[in-house]
Amino acid sequence: MEFILGLALSAHIGFDRGYNNVHPFFDIRHENLIIGGYYNSLETTSFYFGRSNELFEDLSIETVIVSGYNASIIPTTRLVFDNYYVLIGKEGKNYGLVIGYQIPLNTYIGE
Repeated sequence: MEFILGLALSAHIGFDRGYNNVHPFFDIRHENLIIGGYYNSLETTSFYFGRSNELFEDLSIETVIVSGYNASIIPTTRLVFDNYYVLIGKEGKNYGLVIGYQIPLNTYIGE
């Protein structure tokens, strides 16, 4: 089991609104299950639960359900390479990209 505390930085491309770009987060990982929380782009707290599947070395796809946005719970998928990530976001009827970088500040690996 792995516990990670960190900071993610993001950019929102193709959106009209201004969004929060700094996201403190925590991540708990066991095999390919993930659970965690972060300060989201709408400046509220989000929690998530899902799976991470490695596609290639250092490239994985994370599929989760996440809270803290306009709907109670939404499904989200993001592509992660090393500590970089990209996902498709929705603003009203329009779609855009969220790209970012995660900085792990403290990691604990337990048994």
